[in-house]
Amino acid sequence: MRLKIAFLLSFLFFIVGVLTLPHYGINWDTINHLPRGQVYLRYFLTGKKDFSELPHYQMYWQDPRDILPSKSIRESKSPARSFYQHDAFNFDWYMQIDGNGHPPVSDILSSIFNRVLFGHLKIVNDVDSYRVYGILLAAILVGVVYYWIGGIYGGFSGLIAAASLALYPLFWAESHFNTEKDVPETAYFFFFVYSFYRGFTQKKWKWILASGIFVGLALGTKFNVLFVVFIIVPWLLMYLKGKIFRKENLKLLLISLLAVLIGIVIFYGTWPFLWQDLGGGTQKVFGFYKGIGTSSSLGINTYPLIWIAITTPLVILSLFLVGLIKIVVNFRKDKKLLGFILILGFAVPVVRVVLPGTNIYGGIRQIMEYIPFMAAVAGIGAGYVIQGLKTKKSLGYFLILFGFLSLSTTLIRIHPNENVFFNVLIGGLKGAKEKNITSWGNTFGGAYRQAFAWVNENVEEGSSLVFAHELMPNAPLIWIRPDISFSNTNRSGFLRYGEYAITLTYDGTSTRSYYDAYLENLMEPVYESGVDGVSVVKVWKNDSEHAKEGYKKIVEIKNFDMKVEKGEKTIDLKEKQKLSHIKANFSLKDCKTLTSGKIYLSNDGFAWKKLWDELPMDEIPPLGKQPGAGVFYYPFTGEAVRFIKLNILPANSCELNIDKVAVGVFE
Repeated sequence: MRLKIAFLLSFLFFIVGVLTLPHYGINWDTINHLPRGQVYLRYFLTGKKDFSELPHYQMYWQDPRDILPSKSIRESKSPARSFYQHDAFNFDWYMQIDGNGHPPVSDILSSIFNRVLFGHLKIVNDVDSYRVYGILLAAILVGVVYYWIGGIYGGFSGLIAAASLALYPLFWAESHFNTEKDVPETAYFFFFVYSFYRGFTQKKWKWILASGIFVGLALGTKFNVLFVVFIIVPWLLMYLKGKIFRKENLKLLLISLLAVLIGIVIFYGTWPFLWQDLGGGTQKVFGFYKGIGTSSSLGINTYPLIWIAITTPLVILSLFLVGLIKIVVNFRKDKKLLGFILILGFAVPVVRVVLPGTNIYGGIRQIMEYIPFMAAVAGIGAGYVIQGLKTKKSLGYFLILFGFLSLSTTLIRIHPNENVFFNVLIGGLKGAKEKNITSWGNTFGGAYRQAFAWVNENVEEGSSLVFAHELMPNAPLIWIRPDISFSNTNRSGFLRYGEYAITLTYDGTSTRSYYDAYLENLMEPVYESGVDGVSVVKVWKNDSEHAKEGYKKIVEIKNFDMKVEKGEKTIDLKEKQKLSHIKANFSLKDCKTLTSGKIYLSNDGFAWKKLWDELPMDEIPPLGKQPGAGVFYYPFTGEAVRFIKLNILPANSCELNIDKVAVGVFE
């Protein structure tokens, strides 16, 4: 019966997960993983190192709201080629550049799902077919958590443990699109601990060998699993205390060494890049992890602890604390030390990024391995709550189930932006923004799809579309209607050529570039989606009609005073003006090439504020790099000031030979 319930829970999670796949965008790192997975998969299956023998890729439109492939794909009689089977990426190229990133196991496995579900069966679209892999792993993980906890602490504890995992906002959201790294690593990490624990406690060597497969799959996905040694070794020392030299235990320890060997073989066997130079390639990968996982800080990093406290739903957090206390209190009674290994499973991933000299960024998605262990302890806590109430057990059942019902309604309300969930301790996402919690609102690409669906349905035929700041590979081009020109070269800023602009809005985005600040400060969005009144994705139309009041009309004024001295040009507008841009024509005769230029603003001519963009500037589409040949533009974002100062080096730079200046202001 327990196995049937575990299967049912997995099945329900899988079905709902697959059906909701079209609600989520792709992870920013997708472009670094899926092309590589396709290249390595093709090499393993055929020995071919590129896609030259496949039919030429034909661009088409895949409605981002549909899980089925487009009609043209379904009606084609030949296997469908993936958008990520890209001719620019081939085996020889990866042999040169690979190794400075995560291992490729999950890239390859997700590509298998794509080739079957999209390429041959044509029942899931190109993008979502890759992510069925992550949903399947997450679904199995939910079932395993129930099966393990329910078999020892009872069905209710198992059910709450499974619910705590399935409804954990970060886990639910990321299982839909973070399917090349963190979600598979979380699943394989837990499967390893479960199978290793079961192998030793039940004296079954087959489970130990199975743990070797899981550690290989985990190691081939991310190096996080290396820290599992700090879970397994302390647990083994405690569990085998005084019994380590017994024949059956020595046998299992020897088999454990074989399991380690299996894991190593999987790791190296699935990464062709390392075959060229096992030692040098391995050293390069370790260097990558050292670079992203360490810092020069000597203090304890409380960031992960704070994030877990304010992003874990209160019902799960409360039950986890109860379970944690009970496990500690009943430590001596737990003969197989299940509670001990669960606490280690939670603590080790967290502690490793709390210790001095360690680093983590972007929330806690990089250490998601703690979540299933936390969920398991929460399930144990739920069982103890019911036991402790004795004659009032029905009240306990009601309160716990009500807590999860309330959590479910919250997730439905904020869907599909669950990975920016913050609990009431911080005041939701709105409170996190107000308190300036680092990385508040960052969906890491998950929210893009909502904006693309709106664009396809609402923008005029032949429209232009850009990202406000992001890179083009952040979304597949097949999600965009074919009549829409989607290119970041369409950005026009104060020229207002009428392009639509998409961006994720989160901590720091409004000030990261001129174009971001311009859109955020001066323009009204035509579409936005968010949580708790805070937008996580926006679409703007860059024209005067959609400008905010006071910023609709730009005029160029020429009635102002200028003076030049010691490499500085100061412009006195005579009164406060809301700035749009400067256009300056200058002579190229008898002068030096500019090395640096800083722009300052002031209201009184004494206190100056330096702007972040300096000269020379990166390209401002469609004006090109600034300064240009004999003319330069400098854009502003509506700052209301009287004085503008240009600090130019060297002092005899051509840019100071200005013979004509126009200052654009908002009328």
